[in-house]
Amino acid sequence: MVGLLAAPAAAQQDEVATARRIADVASIALAEYAEGVADGEVVSAEELNEARLFLADALSTAEDLGPRARSAALPYLQRLQAGVDALAPEAGLQVELAGLRRDLAAAVGAPLDPMPTAAPSLARGERLYGEYCASCHGDAGGGDGVLAASLEPPPADLADADALRSVPPVEFFRKINVGVAGTAMPGFTEQLDADERWAVALYAATLRYPPDVRAAGAGELERRCVDCAAFVSDFHQTALMSDDSLATLLAARTGGGLDDAELAPMVAYARAAGAAEQLGGDRRLAAVRTAARTRAVLEEAVLAANASDYPGAARRALDAYLVFEGIESGVKARDAAAARRVEQAFADFRGAIAREASASEMAASRDRVEAALDAALDIITAQASPGLLFGQSLVIMLREGLEAILIIGALVAFLTKAGATDRKRDMGLGVLAALGASLLTAVGFATLFRNAAAQQEVLEGVTMLVAAAVLFWVSYWLVSKIELRKWQQFVGSQMRKALGSKRAWALAAVAFLAVYREGFETVLFYAALFTTSDGTAAATGGIVGGILVGAVLLAVVYYAIERYGVRLPLRPFFVATSALLYVMAFSFAGKGVSELQEAGVISITPLEWLPSLPALGVFPTYQTFLTQLFVAAALAGALVWVFWLEPLRAKAAVRAA
Repeated sequence: MVGLLAAPAAAQQDEVATARRIADVASIALAEYAEGVADGEVVSAEELNEARLFLADALSTAEDLGPRARSAALPYLQRLQAGVDALAPEAGLQVELAGLRRDLAAAVGAPLDPMPTAAPSLARGERLYGEYCASCHGDAGGGDGVLAASLEPPPADLADADALRSVPPVEFFRKINVGVAGTAMPGFTEQLDADERWAVALYAATLRYPPDVRAAGAGELERRCVDCAAFVSDFHQTALMSDDSLATLLAARTGGGLDDAELAPMVAYARAAGAAEQLGGDRRLAAVRTAARTRAVLEEAVLAANASDYPGAARRALDAYLVFEGIESGVKARDAAAARRVEQAFADFRGAIAREASASEMAASRDRVEAALDAALDIITAQASPGLLFGQSLVIMLREGLEAILIIGALVAFLTKAGATDRKRDMGLGVLAALGASLLTAVGFATLFRNAAAQQEVLEGVTMLVAAAVLFWVSYWLVSKIELRKWQQFVGSQMRKALGSKRAWALAAVAFLAVYREGFETVLFYAALFTTSDGTAAATGGIVGGILVGAVLLAVVYYAIERYGVRLPLRPFFVATSALLYVMAFSFAGKGVSELQEAGVISITPLEWLPSLPALGVFPTYQTFLTQLFVAAALAGALVWVFWLEPLRAKAAVRAA
C-alpha cells in the first residue's frame, strides 16, 4: 500500500524536476542569445551557438514530461527555437520565455524557481564554491583556477562587474542547476540541495564586489535610505533583480539625483544584504517584510472584490492569511490574543467577500485587518526583556498544557476511583506517544512544510474535531454511570470487560489527543519565541525559566486532581469530570471548524449577532455555530436518553416481565 501511494508522488516529483530543468535551460539559452545577437546582427557566433544547444536540449527533455506539461511547454520552446534561428528581437523572445515558465509551472503545480527555505549563507556559499567551483573559476572568481588553462571555452570571469550587471543571482542558480552546454561546467542538482545551490549562487554573484566596497555601501544606504533595509534584506526579491534593476530602484528610493559612482557601492551592498550574515538573518526585518506582503495581497483581494471577482477575492484573501502565517507562531508565542485578533479580522474580511459587501465595507474590513496586523507586528518586533520572555514562556506552558492536564488528571482519578489503576499504564503510553508525535509533527512543519502553512491549519482542525468526538463519547459514557445503581452494576459485572476493550482504548485515545492537540503547537511556539529573542544568555534563561516554572505548576495541578479527585463523592465527581470533557468537546468542535476555515477548507459565512468567545471555541460564523449547535443537541439527546427514556424503557421491561 505504501508503495502504491509513494509511486504517484515520486512520479510528480520527477516531472517537477524535469520541468525546472527545461525552464532553467530555456532561460540560460535566452541569456546566451542576448550576448550573441544585437539588433538582429550576430555579435558572437559562439554565444548564439550555445543558445541553440540549450534550446535543443530543452526540446529533447520536454519529451519526458507528461502529456499536460508537454503540451504546455512544446509550443513555447518551438517558437523560441524559431525566433533564435531568425535572429528575432530579444524582447519578443522574453515574452515567450515568461509564458513558458508561467504555463509550465501551472501544468506541474509547482514553482520552477524554488526559493531557499531561509536566507542563504555567504559563508556556506564560500565553502561550497571553494569545493566545487574554485578549481575552474579561481578563488576570486576571475576565471583563473588551476584547471582553467586546460578548458575550452575558458571559465567565465565572475569578477567582471560590467559584464554581469544584467545577470541576477537567479541566473547563477539556474546555471548551477543544469550546467552550461558546450562547456566543462556540469549541473550540480545531484551534489547540492536547493539551499546549497542558492548559497553558491549568492556568493558567486557577490564576487564582482570587493568587501570594502560593500561595507562602504552599507553605510551609504543606511544614511540615505532608512526604509531600504526591509527591501534589500529580502532575498526572494533581490535574487530576481539584476544590478541595473537594483540601481534603478535604489535611485528612486533615495530621492534620485545620484550618479552611477554614488549608487555603485549601495548596489554592491544590496547584492549581498539578503545573506543570513547580513540583513537577511534579521528576523525583525523578516516580520516587517511578511507584514508588507500580507498587506499587498490583501489589497489585491480588495481590488478583485471591487471588480466583482468574488471567487478571486476569496482566494487572494486566503493567500494573504497564509502569508501572515509566516509570523503567526511568533505572535502567538508572545501574545496569543493578538494573533487571534488578526485571525478574527481575516475571518471577518473573508466573510465580507462571501456576502459581496460594498466597496466601503470592504475597505473598512481591510482596515481592521491592517490595524490588527500592525499591532501584531509591534509585538513581534519589540525587543523583549528577559523578564517579559519569562512571562511569555510561562503563559505558553500554562495555556497549552492546562487543558491536557485537566483531562488526563480527571481520567486518571476516574481510573483510581474505579479500581482500575493498572489502566494508568495505557494512559501513560498515550501521553508518551503524543509527545513523540508532537515533536515529529513540529519538526515536519519546520522543515518539510515550512512553505505550506495551510497544512498546519488543516492538521490542527482535523485533530480538534477528532478530539471533540472522542471527548464527547467519553463524556456521555461517564454521564451514563452517574446514578449510583448503574455504577455499582457496572463495577460488579462489566468493569474488566469495559476497561479492557473499547473503553480503555477510548481513554488512551483521549490522553493521546489531549496531549497531541497542544504538543506540536507548543514546540512551534517555543521555537518561535527562541528565534524572536535576541539570543543572549539572559533571554534564553528567561524562556527556559518560564518552561520550568510552568511545568512545575502543571505538575501541581495534576497532583491535586489525582489526589483529591478520588476523595470527592461519586456523583459530584462524575458530574464534574463529564462536564469538563463536554466543555472541551464543545470548544474543540468550534476551534476545529475555525482552523479549517482559516485553511480555506470550509467556507466562512458571518453571523453578526453571535459574539466571539475564543476560549469556548465560539466564533461568529454560520459553520462554527451549526457545529456547536449539533454538539449541544447531542448532549441534550444524551441527557434525555440517560435520565428519561432509558429509565422508562427499564420500567417497561420490568412490568412486562
